[in-house]
Amino acid sequence: MKQIGIISDTHGYLENIDLVLKATENRHIDMWLHAGDYGDDARYMQDHTAIPVYAVRGNNDRVQPLEPREQLIPLEDTYIYMTHGHEVPYYNRIQELLYLGRSMGARLVVAGHSHHHGEYRQDDALFVNPGSISLPRDRSGGTFAVVTYDKGQFDVEFVYKQDIV
Repeated sequence: MKQIGIISDTHGYLENIDLVLKATENRHIDMWLHAGDYGDDARYMQDHTAIPVYAVRGNNDRVQPLEPREQLIPLEDTYIYMTHGHEVPYYNRIQELLYLGRSMGARLVVAGHSHHHGEYRQDDALFVNPGSISLPRDRSGGTFAVVTYDKGQFDVEFVYKQDIV
């Protein structure tokens, strides 16, 4: 069993990263994914946890674009495909991202950008947008996600900021 913490669109609000790390310190998170906006936040996160952090560049990561635009990350018998998602048109966006990920062998596809949390399943593949813990646009109050992968199955839990403060 693997647990993947997913965060996106933190936009420099480092206190929210501290909040997320504190809220998950008693869980066995195997890796963190930061789906862009801001890369500096992902580096801050890596400096404050011993858990590996993978990050991609978002549309607001222009000063020091150190992160790649997309990543393909091994996960047991499959892969995770992660991109910020801003380069894909909104029409059929989730399906396009799932297609891209599936074409590379990924069953978990992660993107941010919209600041709206959600999940979408297609066949045996899962798309997850963790939303934004800092600047939500979906009236959630702020979210991040934890995906559990166990025996070939994905389970998604969205964690709401108001439940951890």
